[in-house]
Amino acid sequence: MYACYNYCLAVYIDWLPKYLNEHRGFDLKAMGFYASLPLLAGTAGDLLGGWTSDLWARRTGNLKVARRGVAVIGFALAAAGMLPAAFTADPIACVWYSCLALFGLEATVGVSWAVTLDIGGDYAGSVSAVMNMCGNISAAISTMVLPLLVRGYGWSMPFVVTATLSIVAACLFLRIDATRRIFSEAPE
Repeated sequence: MYACYNYCLAVYIDWLPKYLNEHRGFDLKAMGFYASLPLLAGTAGDLLGGWTSDLWARRTGNLKVARRGVAVIGFALAAAGMLPAAFTADPIACVWYSCLALFGLEATVGVSWAVTLDIGGDYAGSVSAVMNMCGNISAAISTMVLPLLVRGYGWSMPFVVTATLSIVAACLFLRIDATRRIFSEAPE
């Protein structure tokens, strides 16, 4: 799930300015402003996702549903923003859809890291390290794949891929049970 997230994030962080300039026709000044808006929306998603998950868990007592719910909704919002951003003819609408996409994508981050603590217990550092490694590998892959996709299929294809990966991440999160530790504690 985190590999899907990091691939998508890397596309936006590494390529959004070039995309807005090259494909959407923003000049350097406008591109700088409009490229920052999705990142600001992502910051709001970071804060709201973690807060919502914790509040949901406290109010319902159901950690599994709280973690899954926020993550699945976040990834679904991301996909729902990525596709229209890629296919709208209006450059400003593209930016607003990208704001929705990054908001949703980033809403999953706090939950992703919280789950490593929930399921890792005393081994949370190891679980976090494996998750982070998988995410970083996929981010590195995205920087190599995107130019190939753009060259072969145009600028819309990388966002079709990110939307697809967001749906895959949502489906994977449905299999994560934050109440179930991955390591059994040995009796003393």
